[in-house]
Amino acid sequence: MNKINNEKEQSKKYLLDTFSFDNYTLVEISLKNVAKIEAMIINDSSYIKSVDKKAGPSYNYIGSTAYWMTELKNYYDGNSTEQFEKIIKNAVIAVNNENSTHLNADGVGIEQITNRLIPKENSLKELLKNDNKEYELFKLISNKTEVNDKNHKARKNPSFASKFCHYASFYLFEGTEYQDNYSIYDTVLKKTLPLYLSYYNLEMPNLNKYDEYQKAVDDIIRVSNSNVSRNGFDHLLWYY
Repeated sequence: MNKINNEKEQSKKYLLDTFSFDNYTLVEISLKNVAKIEAMIINDSSYIKSVDKKAGPSYNYIGSTAYWMTELKNYYDGNSTEQFEKIIKNAVIAVNNENSTHLNADGVGIEQITNRLIPKENSLKELLKNDNKEYELFKLISNKTEVNDKNHKARKNPSFASKFCHYASFYLFEGTEYQDNYSIYDTVLKKTLPLYLSYYNLEMPNLNKYDEYQKAVDDIIRVSNSNVSRNGFDHLLWYY
């Protein structure tokens, strides 16, 4: 066997495990697959900066989501010199930039959502914990914007809301039960979840409702016996 063929043969051990269902090829929900995806993401130049806690503002760059969410944690821990308002605004911009959520397609999204979050300075952490399972912060962020400009249309922003809550929890509550509080909600996952729900013979919820969407994710993880996190599940299905 020549060197190139040998390398191709060796690469097979690193491929994701998949299975066929209803004429689709689906990725298996497993810790092994999630670990492979996490390794890919860590080494993918498209995402390296977004998870770099030290990637602060520089010329023509606002700073990474990881940087500003870590600053938010530092603020609550009393270790940041930044003002809360600045941290929130830049965190909103960073999450929007790195996730292509088009928050400012209505011309006001970044400003209005920032202004919704700033008054929550003293309650933000408790809202993120979501102990009452009411998803109050998600709803606050995702609620439709108000637009007075005839050239723009008001928007709801559930995808951005899930990502802001996800990354805020991921960095603020690192190492605790709250770190994995929020599934990422986007069109890729919404299109894929019904296939897994059907495969596992699970009830089909209203995936336009975030709480039902997240329950569907949890149900799939449970019946797969994979013991993976919501974060790992999101990465696996989206990246695959």
